[in-house]
Amino acid sequence: MNKEQKAQFFNQRPNITTVKMDGKKLALANFSQEEKKVVMKRIAERDPVMKEGLNGILPGLKIDGKQVTRDNIKDFELKPKTEKVKVKEEKIVEKEVESGEKYTKEGLEKLGFKELKVIGRKFNTTDRSKKGLIEEILELQ
Repeated sequence: MNKEQKAQFFNQRPNITTVKMDGKKLALANFSQEEKKVVMKRIAERDPVMKEGLNGILPGLKIDGKQVTRDNIKDFELKPKTEKVKVKEEKIVEKEVESGEKYTKEGLEKLGFKELKVIGRKFNTTDRSKKGLIEEILELQ
């Protein structure tokens, strides 16, 4: 486009706004907060997706038929399942340790490796093998 074509193009538009960037990018991050709001509102007037975004609705996100917004997004977060398992194992171990029962070698061999790790934590011991854990638990109790 030459200068004459540019002049014709910008003269046809009702709101003439010229931006001289000198080879730099024009980004909203460079505007002040007030100017950002004005620009965002003007864009939202023409674009329905932007309008929903300014209202807090995340466009295109529906879970179980419900529209996801900034306010209710916490309702859709998944809770880790591993916490429940750990809590159950720790409660079982706490009861056994508090009752003062001594572990036997046969009883410990029946348990799984994860259960032995939980018991080992109560005695401040960690080992990478089942046999090693059993021996250390028996020595420390």
